Amino acid sequence: MVKEGFPYVIYALLLQDFPESVVLTLAMFSILGLKLRDRRVIYISLLQALTNLVRVLPIAFGMHSVLLLFSLVLYTRFFTQQPLSRIFLAGLVCFTILATSELIYTKPLLNWTGLSYTQAFANPFLRAAFALPGEITLLAVALGKNYYNQRKGLV
Repeated sequence: MVKEGFPYVIYALLLQDFPESVVLTLAMFSILGLKLRDRRVIYISLLQALTNLVRVLPIAFGMHSVLLLFSLVLYTRFFTQQPLSRIFLAGLVCFTILATSELIYTKPLLNWTGLSYTQAFANPFLRAAFALPGEITLLAVALGKNYYNQRKGLV
């Protein structure tokens, strides 16, 4: 569903979509055993952030997640040439972590703030604030896995 128009899309892109794309890409790279300090992370993140515009399309709830998963897998495959099966598995793990964390914290956060789901996600600033715990969780997983990879000499 199209929200408030162009300003909403720009705010959502800058406040939620790009940061979420960066942490998803970092998590993908760490799960795949690739270095996190790589230009390809930025390239994939920018493409994924632009692909996040599918969130404003009038499609069934949750369908945008499927489209975003496939786009992230394709961008990662194009830039890294890793096996498609490993990339797809890493993408599923990342999206599962993100979805699970959102399931855990969204309801308590809505109750704590006294906002409804539609109120929170109609405002790009609130939407970004509600997405932040999931992004932090995914970033912690990415950095933890990267630390493990470095300790084991895998990177």
